[in-house]
Amino acid sequence: MKQKLLSIFLVCVMLAGASFAQDKRITGKVTAREDGLPLPGVSVKVSGTTIGTQTDANGNYALNIPATGKSLEFSFIGFSTQLTSIGTKSIINVGLDVDAKQLSEVVVTGYVVQQKREVGGSIAKVTGDQFENQPIASFEKALQGRAAGVQVQANNGVPGGAINVQIRGLNSFSGGSQPLYVVDGVQLNGATFGGYTQTNTLAGINPNDIESIEVLKDAASSAIYGAQGANGVVLITTKKGKAGKTVFKANIYTGLVQPLKYIDGLNTQEYIALRREALQNSSPRNTPGATRDAILAEIGQPTTLTDAEIAALPTYDWQKEAFRDGKVQNYEISASGGNAKTTFYTSGSYNTQEGTVTKVDFKRAAFKASLDHNATEKLSISTNLNLSNFVQKTPSLGLDGSSLGSPAFSASLLPPAIPIYNADGSYNRIVPGILNQNIILVNDYNSGDQKTNQLIGSVSATYKFTKELSFKTFGSVEYASIAGQSYRDPRTPDGATFNGLGQAFNNQRSNIQTTQTLTYAKTFNQVHKFNTFVGFEYRYDNSSTITAQGTNYPSYLFRNISAAGTPYGVNQTFTGYKQLSYLGRAQYNYKDKYIVNANFRYAGSSRFGSDNLFGFFPGVTFAWNASEESFLKNVNWVNNVKFRASYGQTGRDAGIGNFASRSLYSSGPVYANVSGIFPDNLANPSLAWEKVTGLDLGIDFSLFKDRLSGSFGVFQNDNDNLLLNQPLLSTTGFTSIASNVGSIRAKGIEVELTTQNFNTKGGFKWSTSFNFTWTNNKVQSLYDGLQILPSNVSIRVGSPLSAIYTFPYAGVNPATGRGLFYDVNNNLTYLPVAEDRRLVGQSAAPYFGGLTNNFSYKGFDADILLQYQYGQRLTDGQENFLREIGRRQFNTYREAYDARWTTPGQLTEIPRAFAGNGTESQGIGRVAGSNISQLTDYIRLRTVQFGYTVPTKFLNKIKVSNLRVYVQGTNLATVTQFNGYDPEFSATATGIVPQNKNYTFGIQLGF
Repeated sequence: MKQKLLSIFLVCVMLAGASFAQDKRITGKVTAREDGLPLPGVSVKVSGTTIGTQTDANGNYALNIPATGKSLEFSFIGFSTQLTSIGTKSIINVGLDVDAKQLSEVVVTGYVVQQKREVGGSIAKVTGDQFENQPIASFEKALQGRAAGVQVQANNGVPGGAINVQIRGLNSFSGGSQPLYVVDGVQLNGATFGGYTQTNTLAGINPNDIESIEVLKDAASSAIYGAQGANGVVLITTKKGKAGKTVFKANIYTGLVQPLKYIDGLNTQEYIALRREALQNSSPRNTPGATRDAILAEIGQPTTLTDAEIAALPTYDWQKEAFRDGKVQNYEISASGGNAKTTFYTSGSYNTQEGTVTKVDFKRAAFKASLDHNATEKLSISTNLNLSNFVQKTPSLGLDGSSLGSPAFSASLLPPAIPIYNADGSYNRIVPGILNQNIILVNDYNSGDQKTNQLIGSVSATYKFTKELSFKTFGSVEYASIAGQSYRDPRTPDGATFNGLGQAFNNQRSNIQTTQTLTYAKTFNQVHKFNTFVGFEYRYDNSSTITAQGTNYPSYLFRNISAAGTPYGVNQTFTGYKQLSYLGRAQYNYKDKYIVNANFRYAGSSRFGSDNLFGFFPGVTFAWNASEESFLKNVNWVNNVKFRASYGQTGRDAGIGNFASRSLYSSGPVYANVSGIFPDNLANPSLAWEKVTGLDLGIDFSLFKDRLSGSFGVFQNDNDNLLLNQPLLSTTGFTSIASNVGSIRAKGIEVELTTQNFNTKGGFKWSTSFNFTWTNNKVQSLYDGLQILPSNVSIRVGSPLSAIYTFPYAGVNPATGRGLFYDVNNNLTYLPVAEDRRLVGQSAAPYFGGLTNNFSYKGFDADILLQYQYGQRLTDGQENFLREIGRRQFNTYREAYDARWTTPGQLTEIPRAFAGNGTESQGIGRVAGSNISQLTDYIRLRTVQFGYTVPTKFLNKIKVSNLRVYVQGTNLATVTQFNGYDPEFSATATGIVPQNKNYTFGIQLGF
């Protein structure tokens, strides 16, 4: 009996032992080795089995281990997978290392996220930390000098104003050059609204909320966006939350804004002397005394002044009164976190920027929220919301600066002998001459602002039918309400004409988009990877505006239109267009060596004629990861080499009116109290898309343990069926019709290089990034066999689209001081004719790029960005006036004054001073020919930033996870021969508000 009991006892012990062996329980915590923070959602499984679990919100896990289990496998996106032996341990804590290779290779390519090694197109990526905390109103400027093939120019220095972005240069007569902007899948209406200032809708997004910017440059990559992708696509991904402890971040910076430069003009005595000289040269029969008296009368001085009294006259600096030092301030806070099922990110910011011209200020309040939730194992939901309100003060009398009352235009041109204030401190109202207004008074008394309320929001849901098959529905809205008001004070010359003029407008914009996609992805035998999607997309974009004006105000203290005594005008407009598209993509990947991708979009636009509403836009890319081949895989100094090629076709529907293909009527004059109508637009049912067919070849590489990396690429784009308003004989009742005419071929080279110069054991790091772009285009054909476009003689077959054809300036005749030109036979002439025009340059820079250096050492960091462009010639109307050397009542550049011809035999490029508009004036200053434009080549110290991050050991006691202080400067120095305020502009600059220098100090705090 005892033996039976002992046997039963031993069996029970063995069973219990077996049970215990099967139910061994392991617990632990998984953290990021870099910062020690817990990692939720980490996959923990018994190696070689399907037994596993995930860490919770605090990084903790618990798992029952079978007796056969030998090791645990920990894996998480963005971190290296780690194997840990179990042995006799019951508690296993793990710190995972960041997998830099994984993180750096992920790029957004349009509707999908890919590993960079799989991409066969040309895509540039700029991460948010590269432009973090820069004092910029809109994020486009963050691309300046950082991406090959992408040229960014500020149209002016108005905060929140228009930014001109061109990807791979000009390619169209009138089809626009701005790329498509997509924010978290929302295709934005990136149009700039004029009103009383420039409102750039992209200025509503806080740049510090941006995670990354990808630029799709080649036609094949852009083809998935069809007619919207012809000018390239800029994909903006904003920040999202990460599972784990809620992290709070605060960021504050403040700084000083200063003018880039002041024009070096003449003092009062030099101005009087120059005008006397010019008037005497143009009217040699006048006695010197009569000329002297005439000039004194011009500036409002008595003709009885003696030479000593003239020498004692003061000089008044209008620029110093019109321009100022301003301030910039930024305050923002964010919170992010979540758990394995739900993550969130939210931020709020407030930014103010004062312009260097008074009343050109910008204020923005922005709020962002994103939420991602895994409702079930199959269903996930994502939302993004960006809300903003920004207010822009309007510069006096418009933005182009050409108005006489504009301080940006007139400050450098007003004669220095004219006082700004009277002796009692009141404004001087007597301003003789062409610029007959006291611009300081005008700018002070007039008022106006433009307010924009903007919403960019989206919601999406993804349902996984199986591991391979999923469906995504996406809906978004972009809405903007822009309200502006302007008031011309009756105490100003312009306002006095109306006894006060009030103006107001309200613009409502909405952009609704929905996209439905079905995605399938499958890997066969761990060798063949196949993924594809098909989709449907609809977009409706519309805009309506109401404007009103009123005059005859009871007092300048009343400025709302309701106080106007006389209605002056009311107007209402509406415009809009619709797009309907079917799209798809398929990719095949063999062993990560050979990747072929094909995509298409069949798109329809209401802008086009009934015969051509839809267009088909395909694209194909190929990538060969040669470094995966056996003959390179064991070559130690080769880390990665990828050859890529792409071929595709996109369309362009921008640059024409929304109803350009349709027959339209407009309201006409009132007759018998009834408004009439008249035909206003001739229909063209055959109007179709511009077509861009692009070929792109390139190589991406990383060598010598990633010490040298970069890319080299070439491209060619053929642009056909170009959109243009073709002239018609006025006897038809119309002056033009929108047509498809002509073609352009563009080509270029892009280079990007990054070097890791130093990475010492002592902690010193230095890296350099350089990019260079060369672009060139030629007009291949025009309509009706024409070789020269009648409406623009500089557009000619065989020449660049941006060509400048005019009379070549030959300098000054040393004997007479008159300006000379070359004729068609290279003979010298004073008076060139139309046949003498020749190619003297181009208005688009064919060469541009940037150079960045990054340094770090034991908590200290420094970033320096240089940006450059070369080969562009542009006309600056204000600069031309300043070179008239006495022709009219304008101040003059000191450089032109000092170099002007004064004596026979003198060799110089600046003619003699000459007043009036006679034939001799054609050679003065920059009045005619190639002398009317100048090179805008420059190298600019765009950004310099120094920072220090306080070591964590000093922060633990105050429960702060991160503390960084930094100082920064932008536009600190510019090397250029350009004489105006700023060489960076993209159109004729007649007194535009220039850009500014900026110095900021900031603090970043994490807790």
